[in-house]
Amino acid sequence: MGPSALAAAFGAGILAGLGAVLPLGAIGVMLLHEGASRGWRRAVPAAAGVGTADLIFAVLALAAGSVLAPLVSQWGRWPAAVGGLLLLVVAVLMVRKAFRPEPAEPDGAEPAGGSGGWARYAMFFGLTAVNPFPLVYFGAIAVGLGEGLHRPPVATAFAIGVGIASFGWNLVLIGLGAVLRARSTARMRRIVTAAGGAIVAVCAVVILVTAFA
Repeated sequence: MGPSALAAAFGAGILAGLGAVLPLGAIGVMLLHEGASRGWRRAVPAAAGVGTADLIFAVLALAAGSVLAPLVSQWGRWPAAVGGLLLLVVAVLMVRKAFRPEPAEPDGAEPAGGSGGWARYAMFFGLTAVNPFPLVYFGAIAVGLGEGLHRPPVATAFAIGVGIASFGWNLVLIGLGAVLRARSTARMRRIVTAAGGAIVAVCAVVILVTAFA
């Protein structure tokens, strides 16, 4: 197997990963908020959690081919409903935080009451993992690109491309949020937090309405 085939699979993985994460949905808004509220360094675990989930979805889709996507579709409304409910809880917590007084904190310190890196990683990994769209999306790509993509070296190059694209874009989002944090006042951060919570809530309601329509 030549390097050109591996490079093509890696490039296809980059494009597929960007196709999954570039639309700014609820998770993207939450990553922006994560960077704005916690700073770039403390928001990296959240970006890594989303990237890891996308990588695992790509690996599962490649491993199972066309089997997993129909299986998830047989679960009906429940994966989307669970994801919508979790996003709604997150939205409520974001809006609640916006109306709390912002505690003073020394530079580089973890915000009061803030959860640690592993907790943020697990939270964003879980919120991404309960969304069935990436699995169906990567499954459709795996089927569309044919049997050659299921050869281990090619599949590995594709999956690595997906993970790099997802993690890289998520770093951009938290970076934008961190820039906003550095140039904003406490009042502006509260407004952004409330607006982000409202957007996440709208996404959650849309998901729930779609699931039960």
